[in-house]
Amino acid sequence: MISAIKKRRSVREYLAGSVSEEKLTAILTSAMYSPSANAIYPWELVVVKNPQTKDLLSKVTPWSTHIKEADVVIAVVGNEKESPDWVEDCSIVAEHLWLAITDEDLGSCWTQIRGNDNAEKEVKEILGIPSENRVLCLMPIGTPAKTLPEHTEEEFNKTKIKYEKYK
Repeated sequence: MISAIKKRRSVREYLAGSVSEEKLTAILTSAMYSPSANAIYPWELVVVKNPQTKDLLSKVTPWSTHIKEADVVIAVVGNEKESPDWVEDCSIVAEHLWLAITDEDLGSCWTQIRGNDNAEKEVKEILGIPSENRVLCLMPIGTPAKTLPEHTEEEFNKTKIKYEKYK
């Protein structure tokens, strides 16, 4: 797993036709193993392959344009009435997806929707998501158009980790 963590990068450029059903199934299965506060699992996933739908989703924020080039897009949807921890639970699901995507030698980029009321409303309309549900993010999936290096320990300032007390 540490390998996928080191290789995980934000990918916004994709090659066409690269996500097999087998890889997609493995990625979706990873979400099923996500923990959930009080075992409520207040999340659902919407899998999008339709090019016209992906094009519409690519226009919901200035930061979502790369979505139209991805083979698949997964919307991570939560129900805040089921659990006050829906954001945390959905975030864990999204991270499980991202690491599984990376493990399958594919790429993704967390595309934030929550917090942008207009974008969330548009995504709900495009995907037919009930009004009581929330959209945390969109996770496009595809083969990266370029190879990015793995993260290294040298990238991070060791002062980010504190022991015993915050100093």
